[in-house]
Amino acid sequence: MGIDLTRLPQSAEALSAAWLTDALRSSGAIGSATHVARCDAKPLGAGGGLIGVVARVALEYAGEAASVPRTLIAKFPSPIASNRAVADTYDMYGREVRFYSELAAATPLPHPRCFFAGRAPTSSDFVLLLEDIGDRRIGDQVAGSDLAEAEIVVDAMAAFHAWSFGRTGDARFAWITSHGNDAQIAGMEAGFAFGWPRFENELAALIPARVKQWGHRVGPSTRGILTRLCSGPQVIGHADFRLENMFFAAKPAQPPFAIVDWQSITKTSPGQDLAYYFTQSLQLEVRRAHERELLRRYLDGMRAAGVRDYAWDQLWHDYRLGALYLLAYAVTIATTLDLANERGAAIARALSQRACAALEDLECQALLPA
Repeated sequence: MGIDLTRLPQSAEALSAAWLTDALRSSGAIGSATHVARCDAKPLGAGGGLIGVVARVALEYAGEAASVPRTLIAKFPSPIASNRAVADTYDMYGREVRFYSELAAATPLPHPRCFFAGRAPTSSDFVLLLEDIGDRRIGDQVAGSDLAEAEIVVDAMAAFHAWSFGRTGDARFAWITSHGNDAQIAGMEAGFAFGWPRFENELAALIPARVKQWGHRVGPSTRGILTRLCSGPQVIGHADFRLENMFFAAKPAQPPFAIVDWQSITKTSPGQDLAYYFTQSLQLEVRRAHERELLRRYLDGMRAAGVRDYAWDQLWHDYRLGALYLLAYAVTIATTLDLANERGAAIARALSQRACAALEDLECQALLPA
C-alpha cells in the first residue's frame, strides 16, 4: 500500500499504528507479515531551533518481528506559524526530506538510518522516521569538544567534503542551492541587525575590545562576504556543524560519529563547516593550541580521499572568511536563546566567547569588504 502524501500526520499525537505500518513497509524496514500493533510517542522538544518538532516513538509489533526498529525518532514541521514561515523561506523541510530520500545512502558522513521520508506535494507538510541513536553520547556545546573529539569530527568532515569537492555541479546536486543566495543573505542581514545591539550589550564582557570596534560591520557586509565565500572551491556542506547535532560512541561497539539535522544542506566553501565547528563548538584553548594541526589533519583527509587541488593557503583563507561570516550566526543564535534560562544562557555565552575570540585571533577584520 502506498503512502498518501496529502494526508501526512503532523504531530506525534497524530501517529497511528496503521500509518506507521504502511510507512515502515514502504521502506522495507518491516515486511508484509509484520505490522505495528501499538505505538507510544513522546515529544523530545524542538529540533533545528524550533523549526521542527521531534518525538521518540516506541513500537510494539504483531507477526514476524525480528530485526525491526523497537524505537524511532519522528520529525514534523513546527506548529508555530512564524517558525514554519522561516522553514518555508529556506525550504528547510524540503531539503532534509530530499537529503534522506536521494543522497543519504551515498554520503560518507554518518547519519541516522532513515525509515521514511515524505513531503506533501502542495505544501511543506512532511514526516521523517529516523533511527533512534539516543543511546549514544550527544555533543555538549557548553562543554565544547576536546582534542580527541575534534579529531573524530575533522576526519568525518574531510571525507564528507571530499565526496563532493569539485562536483557540486553534478545533476544529483542540482536541487541544492548555493549558500550565497538572496534569501540567505537577506535573512542573515536582518538577523544580525536585530540581534547585534542586544549581543553587544548583554554579552559585552565576552567581546574583545578590537572586535567591538568593527564587529557591527559584519552584518551589513554579508553579501560581500558570502559572495567571496561561495565563489571559491565549493562542496556540499551540512551548514549546521554544531556539537548538539552530533552523536559520539558511548560504548565500544557503537560507531564513533553521526550527525543529524540536514535541513540546511547547501553548496558552500569547505571553510563554512570548518569555521562553524572550530569557532563555536571547539573548546577555546583547544582551538588555539591545535587549530593549524587540526586543519592540516582535515587537508590530509581530503587528499587521502582524492582531492589534490585544495592548497593550504586557500584552506586558511576560506576558514578565516567562514569565521568572519559566522559571527552573524553567533549573534542570531545567542540573541534568540532565552538568556534567562540557565542552559540557554550557558550556550549563548560559550558560542559567543569562542566566536569572538576567533575573530580576534584570526585577524578577520582584514577580510571585511572595504
